[in-house]
Amino acid sequence: MRPSSRAINYRPPQSIDLVMQMLICMFIAMVLSTEAVAQTTSPENPESDPISDYLEAIEATEAERSAYSTELSDLYFGLGKSHFSKREYERARRAYQRGMQIERVNYGLNSLSQTPYLLSIADAESFLGNWEESQDALENIYTINSQAYGETDPRMLPVLDELLDWYLDTYKERTRNGAYQNLVMSERLGNRISNILKTHSLVNDPDAALRYRKISHLHYFIANHIKQYGEPSDSGFTINAGATKNSQTSTSHQHYQRGKAALKKVIESLEQQPNSSAAEKAEAVAELGDWYLVFGQRMSASKAYKLAFQTLLATSESQQQSEALFDQPSIIEFTALDEGQGRQESPQQDLQVAMTVTKTGMPIKMEILNPPESITKAEIRSILKDIRSKRFRPKLVEGITTESSIVFPYSSKQTQG
Repeated sequence: MRPSSRAINYRPPQSIDLVMQMLICMFIAMVLSTEAVAQTTSPENPESDPISDYLEAIEATEAERSAYSTELSDLYFGLGKSHFSKREYERARRAYQRGMQIERVNYGLNSLSQTPYLLSIADAESFLGNWEESQDALENIYTINSQAYGETDPRMLPVLDELLDWYLDTYKERTRNGAYQNLVMSERLGNRISNILKTHSLVNDPDAALRYRKISHLHYFIANHIKQYGEPSDSGFTINAGATKNSQTSTSHQHYQRGKAALKKVIESLEQQPNSSAAEKAEAVAELGDWYLVFGQRMSASKAYKLAFQTLLATSESQQQSEALFDQPSIIEFTALDEGQGRQESPQQDLQVAMTVTKTGMPIKMEILNPPESITKAEIRSILKDIRSKRFRPKLVEGITTESSIVFPYSSKQTQG
């Protein structure tokens, strides 16, 4: 209940007896409240089951009103969530579908209100292994929203963000070909986001920098997948026709160029944001340096790092911020795609690896400190090989890349499976 806006006229007690009486009443109320709580949690009054509660509410609503009462869609949605939380995905899907059907009956076949039902159906289908059905539900979300707003309307951006997050969150759960299909769909969504930002000149929008950064990281993700696995010829999807070595190199260069362009848009967007800090701008320029370094453009990387260092010089806290960004090497990870709520947790970093990072960001002279007795030589070789494949943002001294040593935390589970 919303609190009343009326003023309450307070009058102080006229005697000590009245104060004592009030205190006694408050004490009795507290005792009764405590007993009531104890009764609700006692074995005689066990906690109710949410699924049973939803089913009873659905039955009562259907009896009192109709089988398509507007209140039922929310009840079925809650029922689906309850089944989903218990990993009863088939029952969850049926509940979501019934709720969506009621939405369509009441508000039309293309009603926007069915969007959360479709997204939940896609989740349930994916856990059942029905990836094509998941994609159908997601494409339906795009269709009904684009029909309502128009494909290039800025109101489509939150929808596209959510769809992109879904495909990237489920990437690791799929087979190699299935993961590639997720990337193809992700690139299409990224292109649509980029097109809307460009069409409406939204570079000065507060969320533009984040979206451009996400697009750049998407292109790294795609290029890295193609580098590791190539492009499947029988997937029915393609980012670049053919799968020869030359075509893979060409595709990688395309994604390098697109990602670089997106990162430059991040910098441009932050420059136009009155509330963006020097540290944010410096980090954006440094990340462009990371991009150059990972793709082998060492001279361009050094210039970008120096510019990032100089960006901080004009600030009153330049020394502290510079140390935070550049005082020691840091692993280069384009992780904007992982900043949502993915399904898988990051493994615990249970190892410490001493190493030297060269001024070009390469790890050398690696040694696992105090390795556990259970670790094998083969596992050590695998760990060091994995670290050797990574690149690090080198330490900067007065804006110049410098060789230095660090102790790098690492999870042994990264090389398992």
